[in-house]
Amino acid sequence: MAEKPLAQGVQALCPTALDLTGLTTIADVAGLAANAWAAVGNDTGPMHLAALTGCRCLTLFCAKGDPALAAPMGLVPGQVRVLWVRDMALLSVQRVAAALW
Repeated sequence: MAEKPLAQGVQALCPTALDLTGLTTIADVAGLAANAWAAVGNDTGPMHLAALTGCRCLTLFCAKGDPALAAPMGLVPGQVRVLWVRDMALLSVQRVAAALW
């Protein structure tokens, strides 16, 4: 599972973070999103699912994606925000945090 080392890195920086890597079903993801303050992630199925639950979403796109064609659709105006960067490796945490509500 390629995401496990990333999750471990997050936990090293934030020991209170809960690592659910590989432990959730689609229904679990929907339930978590429906109760979350917001979701942040790249353009993947879980972000589209989160948007459909009413969760505020900040979806990250790089040069390989086109938000005009593929951004999640929220239930209410302003619910989904998009942050587009040419190279995701150059995206800072501070820029992501500034884009949140």
